[in-house]
Amino acid sequence: MRARRALRAAASVLLVFTLLFCLIPLRAQAVCLREFLDPELERASLSLEEREANLLRITAFLREELKLPDSAVAAILANMDRESSFNPRAIDESGNFFGLCQWSRTRWLNCFHFCRENDLDRFSVEGQLAFLQYELSGEYEWVYSGFLLNAEDCEDGAQDAQYAFCLHFEAPLEMEWEQVRRSWLVAEVYWPMITEGKLKPAEETAEEEPPLPVSPDAALN
Repeated sequence: MRARRALRAAASVLLVFTLLFCLIPLRAQAVCLREFLDPELERASLSLEEREANLLRITAFLREELKLPDSAVAAILANMDRESSFNPRAIDESGNFFGLCQWSRTRWLNCFHFCRENDLDRFSVEGQLAFLQYELSGEYEWVYSGFLLNAEDCEDGAQDAQYAFCLHFEAPLEMEWEQVRRSWLVAEVYWPMITEGKLKPAEETAEEEPPLPVSPDAALN
C-alpha cells in the first residue's frame, strides 16, 4: 500500500515537472510574440528617402552577399515591394505577418532567435536580410539554388525567378492576383531600373559622372 502511494506521489511530481518543462518554452514563445508583434510598433509607411535607401541596401545585399544575378534581384525586389514596400517594421492588418518578407509567426520567431543569437537588430534591414540569407542557405536552399542563383539574366529569367520565389518562399494568400502584380513590377519597374543602372549605390553613381568642364580662364587662375 505504501509502495503504491509512494509511486503515485512520484508520478505526480514527475507530471508537474513535465508540465513545467513543456510550458516554459510556450511561455517564452508567447513573450516573443507579444514583443515582436506589439500593435504599438511603428506601422507608418516609410518616407520616399527611406524607401529609396532601403531599396539600394537590399539590392547591394542580394548582389554582393547572395551573389544573385540581376534577374533574381529584380524578382526578389518585386516580391518585397508587394510584401512590405521595403519597410522592415511592416505588420499586416491581422498582426500575423511581419517584416520585409512578411514572415509568418513561426518563421518570425525563428528570425527573433536568429537575430538575438547573432547580435542583430531584428527590426533592421540588415538583421532581416541576414535572416533571409539564413533561410535561403537552409530550409529554402532549394529555392535559392534551383530558381534564383542560376536564373537566366534577362527579363524572362526575372519573371521565372519571381514566379518561383512568390510561390515557394512568400506564398501569399491571393496567389494568382499577387503573381500578376509582381510580374508587372518586374516588367515595368525593377528590371528596367536594373538595366538602366538606377539601382547602384550613390557613391558609385557619383564616380561614374564625368567631371565638370573647366574653362581656360579658370585653369589659368
